[in-house]
Amino acid sequence: MKALILLVLISFIVAAAAECPFSHGNDGGNGGANAPPKHDNSPGYSPPANNGTAPSPPASGTPYASPGASPALAPAASPELTPAASPALSPELPPASAPSVNQTNNGSLSPDYYAKICPNLESLVQGAVRGMMASSPIAAAATLRLFFHDCFITGCDASLLIQNPNNDDEQHSSENMFLRADGYKTIAAAKAAVDADPQCTNKVSCADIMALAARDSVALSGGPTWKVELGRYDALGARASDVDLPLTTEDVPELMKRFSAHGLTVDDLVALSGGHTLGATSCVFVNSRIYPTADAFLDPGFASQLQGICPSNLDPNTFVFFDQSVTSFDNNYFLMVQQKKGVLFSDSALYFDSSSKGIVDKFAADQNAFFTQFISSMVSLGRLGLKTAANGEIRSTCTKPN
Repeated sequence: MKALILLVLISFIVAAAAECPFSHGNDGGNGGANAPPKHDNSPGYSPPANNGTAPSPPASGTPYASPGASPALAPAASPELTPAASPALSPELPPASAPSVNQTNNGSLSPDYYAKICPNLESLVQGAVRGMMASSPIAAAATLRLFFHDCFITGCDASLLIQNPNNDDEQHSSENMFLRADGYKTIAAAKAAVDADPQCTNKVSCADIMALAARDSVALSGGPTWKVELGRYDALGARASDVDLPLTTEDVPELMKRFSAHGLTVDDLVALSGGHTLGATSCVFVNSRIYPTADAFLDPGFASQLQGICPSNLDPNTFVFFDQSVTSFDNNYFLMVQQKKGVLFSDSALYFDSSSKGIVDKFAADQNAFFTQFISSMVSLGRLGLKTAANGEIRSTCTKPN
């Protein structure tokens, strides 16, 4: 019966993936972004500290798989991880305790920023996210991933949504090739819902809508909720040359150079990697681990399962679940990593570096500890590169500057 449920879920996800537009066309949403093919990326790889010779990393660099998603085909048996048929959508999401709200050097953020400007903002965004999740099993993962890719480049400024006439924008960079249309559609739906309220029309930044949608994607998937700091301004433009994401071929020290440059810690690296509990990744990012032979950081049985999913003649349209509770936000990802069943080279890395192994163990043993750190890390991520009225704007259309 479990196998039948999983097969039905796979069929649904693959069908949804087939409908995702990969060309640079109209996404159909007010202020939304079109969805060219996109990359998913993941925290990097580190050799074991005391485990002999480390396997060679993949020959070609692949972008970092940030929190979020792609459509998927599931890897086989994992430690009693059952697929969730669909996320439980609760009618209300009362904010949980969040880290203290700090003033930033780039402006004042506050959960109450829109209390008088657009009092229904949170319910409008949440309703749009809920609707997209009901129609697409990868909407939550795709939306969460957008937020990471946006914030990690030039800050949380919705620059990822901009589409330049010559395609010289972040969306069309090779690093963002496998971001999914469902994420862009979710932001478009949320923007349309917000602007449909006369109190809110063109008064809420696309960057803040992205931050709220990322939170709701997690919470509506069974994960934690928190008070989102608001008051961001949108970027005035976007350039493909600005995109410089971590690579799956990088080890944890190399990744931490990037994260530290943004004021993020190794706890942030591991917690944000836990966003992989939603969604999947393309075989593009897996094949170098399993051909011609599997690397030493993969459980041999799991490597065989991956070889059964990803053909040696590389099919970029075949996908692998990060864990089997693919639509539920939980700590199953860390159980997979513990058992040498991390799908990406970078996922495995977290368990073979002394600075991150203990954190993986903690999150695998205590889901609440993961949720608490994930909230803190998302708040920290959301403070990156904030724009003000002096160097930003409130875009009336998310896909282009005013």
